[in-house]
Amino acid sequence: MDEETAHDQADLIPLLLQHLHTPLTGTSYLRGVLPAPGGADAVRVAVGPETAVSTRELTLYEVPLLVGDDAVTAYDVIGVLRTLCAQGERPAAVGSVWGMPIVAVDPAVVPRAAESAADRGLRLLRTLAGPSYDETYEDPLLCGFLFRDQERVRLYYRVEGLAGVTAADVRTTGALTALIAALPSLLRGEGERMAADDRDPHCARVLELTYW
Repeated sequence: MDEETAHDQADLIPLLLQHLHTPLTGTSYLRGVLPAPGGADAVRVAVGPETAVSTRELTLYEVPLLVGDDAVTAYDVIGVLRTLCAQGERPAAVGSVWGMPIVAVDPAVVPRAAESAADRGLRLLRTLAGPSYDETYEDPLLCGFLFRDQERVRLYYRVEGLAGVTAADVRTTGALTALIAALPSLLRGEGERMAADDRDPHCARVLELTYW
């Protein structure tokens, strides 16, 4: 994954997070945003019911980050996902990961659902209330996540000095304050405890922290 692609993926995440609790449409909620395998200039968005207890209940939509010379924004992603989720039948899958069918999305073909008044208001307030954009990025850089059930989430990071994407499996219960503080040093310094996960093409290695 090159630096620009990692930044583009990371920039999408905070703009999509409201759909963890607010449906895209009907009962379709955001359950993950994953970096596309192989450093591809695309993002994969996991969608399913808010109550999902397994990735087998989710669908993974792969959306390119560029269409021609035009960047695909988070609002474009939300719009095309709303269109697809509102359809009665899911488009044909091109593969699967962890039981999630993968659907390739072409934003040039799929119409973007219209923004609501609430969407436009949220965009205005987020812009006004958010920090100034100064093109600085954290290291490690969060570039994706996937809720694997109601209490476990896999976090995807780009870590300086490590090739590819590094993932960390954590629980959303327990000593979260301590875990959040320790994560950067754990991701940089626990290489001997990391292992490849052949089932997950979105990362090169995984750090198991669900015991934390």
